[in-house]
Amino acid sequence: MTHMTVAKAIFAASAFAVAALATEPASAQQTIRLTIVSGNAPAFTPIGAAIEAFIPKVNELLSKSNKYRITWVQGWSGSIVKPRGELEGVESGLGDVGIVPGPFYPDKMSLFQVGYHTPFTTKDLDVSTAAMNDLLAKVPEMSQQMQKFKQIPLRIAGVGDNYVLFTKREITKFSDLKGMKIAAVGANQPWVSAAGATPVATELATQYNALQTGVFEGIVLWQQAFTAFRLCELAKYRLNTDFGSVSPMALTVNTDVWNKFPDEVKAAFREAAVVWSTESDRRIKTNSEAGRQRCEKEHGMKTSDLSAADRRAWAMAMPNVAQAWAKRADSAGLPGSKILTAWMNYMREKKQPITRQWDRE
Repeated sequence: MTHMTVAKAIFAASAFAVAALATEPASAQQTIRLTIVSGNAPAFTPIGAAIEAFIPKVNELLSKSNKYRITWVQGWSGSIVKPRGELEGVESGLGDVGIVPGPFYPDKMSLFQVGYHTPFTTKDLDVSTAAMNDLLAKVPEMSQQMQKFKQIPLRIAGVGDNYVLFTKREITKFSDLKGMKIAAVGANQPWVSAAGATPVATELATQYNALQTGVFEGIVLWQQAFTAFRLCELAKYRLNTDFGSVSPMALTVNTDVWNKFPDEVKAAFREAAVVWSTESDRRIKTNSEAGRQRCEKEHGMKTSDLSAADRRAWAMAMPNVAQAWAKRADSAGLPGSKILTAWMNYMREKKQPITRQWDRE
């Protein structure tokens, strides 16, 4: 039996279990079978936090009344949906709950990309995540954008505390990047091309082999993931570019499934989603420094700091990707400029080390 067939059977069972809530006796504990999915492995922090924070918190909250119990089917590491297949997986019902990586959907989740279009703005993951959840609460078009794909975004979490550059050979200056092949997800490829390098599309599941075989010479990533995926075995040089933190991870629930949830279950999911976001970001921050130390101790990683002058030169070498993004969204009838202004105002209010005032040029 194929993964797709198995997944469809799982969803059918899930839908049946949710529908059965209306017919079971009120006095009996009601069981809801749900499938939670991601194409990424548990080593990816938002997935680990879903396993060890979100799921236990939902269970804990529901155990207080003992009216409902969730039976969880956990589909990670491509077992039900492949990497970059999360949005469609929840939309189609292969997954009832999903950890959806925003950077892989720059068009379908365009409003969630503001952090990628404003690099060199904040290195504080708490600020980045708080700003995104503030936008999610205040800008209904963000939720509506995901509802087009039959899912409700409950909470946003960070993906990296500070994107930096890891390379096979030592890089210390902005000009050193010219002509190199550097891996980046779609949303941050303009950062790479601005330095005269060639961006190479990548994803966590395939980065090790691609770096090992020379598909690219370096990678834009954050330290915690770089260590967790054993990449410091291959690239021993780190350049602190301070591109900054980005928060584009969404915890979503299939709309049909959500609409059948009792109010108590909805409330438990909302509360647990906050716990998930907080715990995921905490782990990223905690493991970032530990990961750096591990790479230095075990693999001799050497760290250099990009100068302030080079950081500004890098930021100014980019076209104004933020305003271009905002105008594309505006043209599509979406509040791009509104979101950009709100985002930058939030950063200014929090006194973040903004290198370029993206919204004011």
